[in-house]
Amino acid sequence: MGFDYWLLPLTQGKATVKRKLLVLAMGAASSILVVLAGRAQIPSKVEADVVEADSVGVLLLGSDAESEPYYPLASGVYLGRGIVLTNWHAATYAALLLLEDIELKPTDELLTYKMGDRSNSLIYSWICLAQTNTDTLKPPNSPYWISPTDADNCIPYNLTPWQAFRPSEPNQAPMPTAQFEELLFLNRSMELAIVKLDPQDLAKIEISPPCLSKVPVKKGETLTVQSHVGGRYPAVTVTAIVKDDQPQLRVDPDPRVPVDKRYAAMSIIATLPADQSNSVGPGSSGGPVFNQRGELVGLVWTGQYLDDGTMEVWITPTSSWLPLLEQEKVPDEDLRQVVEAPCPAISNSP
Repeated sequence: MGFDYWLLPLTQGKATVKRKLLVLAMGAASSILVVLAGRAQIPSKVEADVVEADSVGVLLLGSDAESEPYYPLASGVYLGRGIVLTNWHAATYAALLLLEDIELKPTDELLTYKMGDRSNSLIYSWICLAQTNTDTLKPPNSPYWISPTDADNCIPYNLTPWQAFRPSEPNQAPMPTAQFEELLFLNRSMELAIVKLDPQDLAKIEISPPCLSKVPVKKGETLTVQSHVGGRYPAVTVTAIVKDDQPQLRVDPDPRVPVDKRYAAMSIIATLPADQSNSVGPGSSGGPVFNQRGELVGLVWTGQYLDDGTMEVWITPTSSWLPLLEQEKVPDEDLRQVVEAPCPAISNSP
């Protein structure tokens, strides 16, 4: 499930999804997997004059779509025009369902989605958890059913209506919180989610969005990783060295995820030295990865510690999913403008 698998129980019985999301959100902020020591307080909404902010930001989870408080859940990157990139597992039911220890049938998995696809009813549906009969103590015939509306003990397929984005700012100046408005694209095999917010919500700050690189990274190349590991604010920045530059469908190695629940996503692998291995972890999912020219080359989605104390960071590369986005032609003009304006080609002339 990548770096946002929180080992916390969900409320049972008559719990509403609002309560369920709040429990997960509070878990994301207080889990023993999160390094709380030294974590900075996330600044409140912007009140000052225009300030510059980073394109990386924290993905926040709230108990409903209208009110705060929000709690840090993952990371993302702002591309301008209201477009935010993060991971598939951060934007969907994945973490909630894993906490319930339920495995969906293949036909009930929401693996892909494109804006406007009305034939994909799962995007609007809920996973409702069956309960043991308290009179007979017999377990249910099926652990869940799919509902078109919320009911008791249900989990939304699409988590983004309860999420928001807050840009990182190195000096911790107050930053705006921008509520997500629409899910544009999902693809689990690329571990990619694209979400849209109202750009006016970020109008009081200046962000220089990165371009999307089509050029594959090379073995030995130095990359910059930014993320809100452990919910820390501002974002933590570390450098990693590309270890395996061949994009492949690789099965999630995270030992916290049961083997039978792991899935594969397109990945390249970079490594962090032992003294920086705690600088990427829970909360880093969806964090942007840049080359030395500041171009976006991928997103963090999972990783693993190695016996020598170093860490592997698994990255879903732009060189794999950018051509897919061009082919899909998601019907959103702002996203099209971003996708069709990749990084300029590098000149080989002296």
